[in-house]
Amino acid sequence: MRVVSLICCITASILFINSNLNLLNAFFLSILLVGLPGMAITQMRMPNVSVISRKEAYLTSGMAIILMGSLALGLGLGAGGPTGMSHYIRLENWPREILIGLVLTILGIGLLMAFSFLRRISGSKETEIVAQLMPVTSEEKLLFSGLSVCAGLGEEVAYRGYAISAVVMAGGSAPFAAIVTSVAFGLVHSYQGFIGIFRTGIFGLIMGSALLYTESLWSLVLAHTLIDLLAGLVLTKKLLD
Repeated sequence: MRVVSLICCITASILFINSNLNLLNAFFLSILLVGLPGMAITQMRMPNVSVISRKEAYLTSGMAIILMGSLALGLGLGAGGPTGMSHYIRLENWPREILIGLVLTILGIGLLMAFSFLRRISGSKETEIVAQLMPVTSEEKLLFSGLSVCAGLGEEVAYRGYAISAVVMAGGSAPFAAIVTSVAFGLVHSYQGFIGIFRTGIFGLIMGSALLYTESLWSLVLAHTLIDLLAGLVLTKKLLD
């Protein structure tokens, strides 16, 4: 963890010195791109916990994601924040956003099913923690639904709306921003194993590309939420078998 913190601080310093980002935005971007992925990788290397409290996991994860999204929104819309973010959160055409969101949902579910098929023919399994985190009881399903909404909103605001805008403001091209944020987003999900990192990274790249094409965040939020809901409440057995 000390190494991760040191690299995060070094990255923040470089961003602050060599870009138009102020200190707060440089530090927060370094947390998203270096700090959180590094922590996730470190935790993955620790011994697995045999029993996971799903309720506690849903609540703590939901609060952490909402906090992350709120910070991204506040910094992104505040003075000195990434100039592109305010454009992405404008809502001008609800029907268009819903239609694009449904298309992205289909693509996302197709991606999940494709990786599930590849996993089966390769003889590999989802990580134990992924299986344990799937909701079972009605109460757990309700809490998982809340977590899905938090993830759809918080993660898209942070890793697409904010991080892509911040990387572009720091001097990176839009395609580079989509790629580097997708890599970080995949690594944040290291608890899903190598397949999960790759799968989530591709998902992030699809969403990042959609953001750059549509210039709107809301269809991504809708799609992310629906995909998580379908994966956790409807397609669990097919994805885990």
